[in-house]
Amino acid sequence: MRSIKRASSKKRMLILSLLILLLCMSIGYAYLSSSLKLDIVANVDKLTWDIHLENVVVRSGSVSAIPPVISSDKTSVSLTVTFSQPNEYYEFYIDVVNKGTIDAQVESIYKTPLTIAQKKYLEYRITYKDGAEIKQNDVLASGEKETLKVIVYIKDLHESLYPTISTNLTLEGRINYIQKNNDGIIRNKNSLYEQIVKETQSDLEINFGDFSSDTNGKGVYTLTRTATYAYPIYYYRGDVQNNNVLFANFCWKIIRTTTTGGMKLIYNGVPKKGVCNNTAGASQIGNSPFNVEQNDAKYVGYMYDDNTEDSAIKSYIDEWFLANLVDYQKYLEDTPFYNERDHIKATAPTIYFAPRIRIWGSGGTMGENVPNTSVKLGATNLEDVFTVSSDIGNGKLTYPVGLITSDEMILAGGRGEKSATDTGINPHYYLFTNLNCWTMSPHSLDFGSRSGMIVFGRQVTFYWNSNSIGVRPVVSLKSGISYLSGDGTSESPYVMTE
Repeated sequence: MRSIKRASSKKRMLILSLLILLLCMSIGYAYLSSSLKLDIVANVDKLTWDIHLENVVVRSGSVSAIPPVISSDKTSVSLTVTFSQPNEYYEFYIDVVNKGTIDAQVESIYKTPLTIAQKKYLEYRITYKDGAEIKQNDVLASGEKETLKVIVYIKDLHESLYPTISTNLTLEGRINYIQKNNDGIIRNKNSLYEQIVKETQSDLEINFGDFSSDTNGKGVYTLTRTATYAYPIYYYRGDVQNNNVLFANFCWKIIRTTTTGGMKLIYNGVPKKGVCNNTAGASQIGNSPFNVEQNDAKYVGYMYDDNTEDSAIKSYIDEWFLANLVDYQKYLEDTPFYNERDHIKATAPTIYFAPRIRIWGSGGTMGENVPNTSVKLGATNLEDVFTVSSDIGNGKLTYPVGLITSDEMILAGGRGEKSATDTGINPHYYLFTNLNCWTMSPHSLDFGSRSGMIVFGRQVTFYWNSNSIGVRPVVSLKSGISYLSGDGTSESPYVMTE
């Protein structure tokens, strides 16, 4: 049951105080006098307190259930729902209406806490419809309404983390409203997530085996296979100009959303008088080898030796994060970063890793075979799903930061070389900087002596691990964060609230 209860113990009396000052004035002549009279009529309208629920709407795609029913006193709503598959969800919207004459504000919010085990696979949220967090002291003015979003869903997790036994849960949510006082805050309703969603189009006609272009993807798209998720993945593709963000005093570009409603960003340098138009070296935090050693397949790992040793690039990124972003962690979500080390083709003396096969095919040289034009955002093995918490991944990261994957780069509009004479350069997509940078995706182990990683930025190719090239960290903003200003262009990036 989720309910909104009236805090009856709070005093809700408005007092009108009138102070009349009587001024006496003597001017020295006893026979002269003045008499002043002040008449005041004060009309006080009837005061009413009426906060209640109205208008339940269930989101299309929710699992089957008896629709939520609002109670007769309009202060609570109840629902019973059953989940049986990953990515199933139930979501509904409900209006909280202030039809009284008194402005109100949120006094407190309560939501049934989930156990540690339940948090691994289940998410339960009560937010505003735009995804923003409901906060203490948020104002609901007389005559106004707020639409809330209630969602329960099974997370998009590695299969090994799903529960193996049935669980019955009773979830409750409460929002208590009181009369507005000086602590009341008018909330910021500029949702970056909603801004992106309203621009989204279908990607069914996109050929991921070729560059982005005006006819092969330019804008914001829904990743088709996630369209039925609680939080579909929306991604930017092509030569877009409106995915710039100013956060933590750095420039970033939006790559895509996550299956928890977060927002993945890739580093894009330091703003110059508020402008974010960096390219080449200015779009990187610096240069680093991926790993100093390269004579073993393990050195394509973001960590290696059973994920006990940091790669050179992980150490480099972690040091930068500690110096620059550690105080901003409360705005970041712990989202998976994929270092997919599956051996798809392992014929001595060469090993090809899965990301390389998807981009270039399984032939001995680039472009020899037709590549698989599908895109994978995941990893087969849990050890390749890098996260801070073991609830959603391998729990090996120190900080919630990583690198872009080659598949995310393909979504953005890049591709590999199709022939020996093909440069694989696409200057017309937002990741092009004219200098190459590391992805987190392995390419190959060649002749048992040189391991390589896929890179991007000038062209989609690969470098041996020991090369020192550009580094562009990736982080993910939490769901529901609003922006203060901007339209996403480099001259006016979205300025995130802090």
